[in-house]
Amino acid sequence: MQPLSADKGMDESTISELFNNITANNDQAAFRAFYNHFFVTLLRFSYTLTHSKETAEEITNDVFMHCWEKRTSLSHIKNPQVYLFVIAKNKSIDHLRKQASSRQVVFEEEEKMEIAFDSNPEQLMISAEMVRKMEFAIQQLPPKCKMVFTLIKQNGMKYKEVATVLNLSVKTVENQLAIAMKRLTATVNFTLGTTPKPVK
Repeated sequence: MQPLSADKGMDESTISELFNNITANNDQAAFRAFYNHFFVTLLRFSYTLTHSKETAEEITNDVFMHCWEKRTSLSHIKNPQVYLFVIAKNKSIDHLRKQASSRQVVFEEEEKMEIAFDSNPEQLMISAEMVRKMEFAIQQLPPKCKMVFTLIKQNGMKYKEVATVLNLSVKTVENQLAIAMKRLTATVNFTLGTTPKPVK
């Protein structure tokens, strides 16, 4: 099962309306739209944890299957996006625990994934080599930093929502994002041949 399309312009009220139609009316068309909107972002998040595209796809589809099967009991969910990411996180961690219990975890070679940055690539004159280094730098971030960066910078989630998903304080989320951005900024400066400004 793969998404047909993704409506990136969908706002919170539309998402809530879709979710309500799913839980209250068993609306399959609403579920398809809900699935298409969140599939890629959940896939990227699960991949951040599992380092396996196939596993991430399986987990992401499991998340949506769970939501459809449990739809009649989910009417109390106030923030569907946070709910999805919490399930994805738990399923990804469960997978890693099962994997680690049977044998030593060996992560796959990193596959390139689309990365969204705030800076304009043309302004920074980003080369293919720089993009590769940035992707590598993101994958080398400590797990907590990487999850926070992925959720905020790539998925556009709010600090409070990320704090709920990862069971952290908002302050910790802010600190982890600052660490991630400092490391990635250093990578950009190094690649462009500039000297990073000293941190005061």
